[in-house]
Amino acid sequence: MIMNKISWYLKLARLDKPVGIFLLLWPTLWALLLASDGNLKFFDLFIFLAGIVLTRSAGCVINDIFDRNIDSNVKRTSLRPLAQNKISLMGAVIFFIILGVLSLSLLWVLEPYAVKVVFLCSALLLIYPLTKRVFVIPQFFLALAFSSSILVAYAHTQQSFPLQAWILFFANFCWVIAFDTIYAMADYQDDLKIKIYSSPKLFKKYTIPIILLCYALFFLFLSLLIEKQEIFFFNLFFGFYVMLMVKKYLYNKDIQSEGYIKLFKLNNHLGMIITILFIYEYLM
Repeated sequence: MIMNKISWYLKLARLDKPVGIFLLLWPTLWALLLASDGNLKFFDLFIFLAGIVLTRSAGCVINDIFDRNIDSNVKRTSLRPLAQNKISLMGAVIFFIILGVLSLSLLWVLEPYAVKVVFLCSALLLIYPLTKRVFVIPQFFLALAFSSSILVAYAHTQQSFPLQAWILFFANFCWVIAFDTIYAMADYQDDLKIKIYSSPKLFKKYTIPIILLCYALFFLFLSLLIEKQEIFFFNLFFGFYVMLMVKKYLYNKDIQSEGYIKLFKLNNHLGMIITILFIYEYLM
């Protein structure tokens, strides 16, 4: 009985679906590598990994608390713990507070400048679940939240935000807009029936071109951060290939909701490959 209850809390924090953790981890690794000029400290890596897991889990919990009535009306989210009443609202709130306290406990080992940035990021974490009700592109706020770890990494490592940090920030911002718009396309038909906003509902017939544009900007910004010529050209070629595959996939008229989710998850592999490219550049 207890183990069954624990499993529902793990599902509430989406720990059974770690893709979101990796999509936060990869750009944070890029930032730590670039900010430290390849001299990444194991302790920093551990602290940021713990922070990513805890804050992503807290973000999922607060999102489900706000969306508990909406989730029950959307096919993909109808089986979430709060939507099924498997966990009480009070239990979810207490769980969120615990995750929040654990996240804040990591601030003791961060540089003071980074701590200030973390509080700004925390505000984005709390605001995002509400934006889908009042803002036509909630993905904009998610992209800010997902990219904020880059600024925290630079604030901790360099206590400043050089041009390099902002290039990486905007690269990741474009990437998040692209993959979360694909994710939102899985719920498009359900979203039309309920009063929430999403980028596909706003972009309509321009959704796919805008996704491709965001991917193009993502690879372009990343290329500005690569010094080695062979890696630079590989990144551009790889980016062009990725855009062709995404275009082919999205223009498939037979694609179902599960297909959009599958394409979304493939961004995890994309992030891993780019991480390997950055590591390779510093090893060389």
